[in-house]
Amino acid sequence: MRTGVVFLVLAMLLTPAVDGVAKMMALSSTPMMIAFLRYLTAGLVAIAVARSLGRRIEVPRGDRIGQVARTALIMGAMTALIAALGMVPMAKAVGGFLIAPIVSGLLGMLIWREPATAPRLIGAGISCLGAAILMRPEAGLEPGSLFALGGGALLGAYLAATRGAGAGTDALSTLAVQSLLGSALIAPFALAGGLPALTPGLLLGAAALGVLSAICHFLTVAAYQRADATILAPFLYFNMITALAVGFFWFGETLAAAGFAGLLAIALGGLVTLMPPDRFNFKRNASRRPAFA
Repeated sequence: MRTGVVFLVLAMLLTPAVDGVAKMMALSSTPMMIAFLRYLTAGLVAIAVARSLGRRIEVPRGDRIGQVARTALIMGAMTALIAALGMVPMAKAVGGFLIAPIVSGLLGMLIWREPATAPRLIGAGISCLGAAILMRPEAGLEPGSLFALGGGALLGAYLAATRGAGAGTDALSTLAVQSLLGSALIAPFALAGGLPALTPGLLLGAAALGVLSAICHFLTVAAYQRADATILAPFLYFNMITALAVGFFWFGETLAAAGFAGLLAIALGGLVTLMPPDRFNFKRNASRRPAFA
């Protein structure tokens, strides 16, 4: 279990490095192009690793339509994140994605008929309040904040959709198939304006995106193979620590007090959803208290 937690923390601490590279590339490339390069190179890295290990990439034969739909959701989420990274501070862009577990839980209640427990409903309310604070509508809606929250909603929909899909392939095959399929789906939009100039900076950035994304993927899969999802869920918020650090030291970004409050509220709402339902059963808890004469 401890090994699983360590792997997930490493993945979450490394993820903002991927976002930092994408933010740098956003200065000269479109979000569509960056997403295309990220997933194309990640898929090629997975194939290279598989060949070096003498393993075959398995393409799932069933649920082809569902696989395309799930890939479209994750590609939309990542493209929205990359767009947000080019508009708002990194911590704010990454923070918008913290609503994904809440959206996933709400969709789980609607689609998979999961129980609407008090922690889920209260946590969703707290996270929605945090999202409102983060967006600060009274100061004018920022497009970057809307992209971040929209991307988080798409990621939540992706997480909800994966609950109904069987895990029939290994981690290498999943990474290769989803990455290459995603790059193929977004290619017409990314290449609509023609091929980009293959500068050393573009090639180096694409390689860094692919390698770092692959490492994060494998660390996350390894973590969930060694520990339960309920134990790992709180550690998903560790990427905020690195996002704040990368934003400050790499890009000189800072967040206002309201931004910090919004991020904390979103994270708190996510943690509340993990609490056992009995914690909010006040009548039952009161009956357990000892009576004193």
